[in-house]
Amino acid sequence: MLSDKEAIATVAFKDLRTAAAFYEGKLGLKVLAREGDQVIGYRTGATRLNVYVSQFAGTNQATAVTWPVGNDLEAVVRDLKAKG
Repeated sequence: MLSDKEAIATVAFKDLRTAAAFYEGKLGLKVLAREGDQVIGYRTGATRLNVYVSQFAGTNQATAVTWPVGNDLEAVVRDLKAKG
């Protein structure tokens, strides 16, 4: 099901401006998408890095992984629900 999908790294920051300064200014990553002042998506090689605002940044309470499943979303959800 998800084993054939690429995962996206998702990193929490308390301040999106600080994140942008680091990923764009220091690392030179290119912005793929911005969702207001809450999320920035970057291209890094053949993958994507999402940076988002979270009060839990810096703790294990903000860890996430994302699989872009596209048109397979309904099938993935059905399969996961069937597994509890």
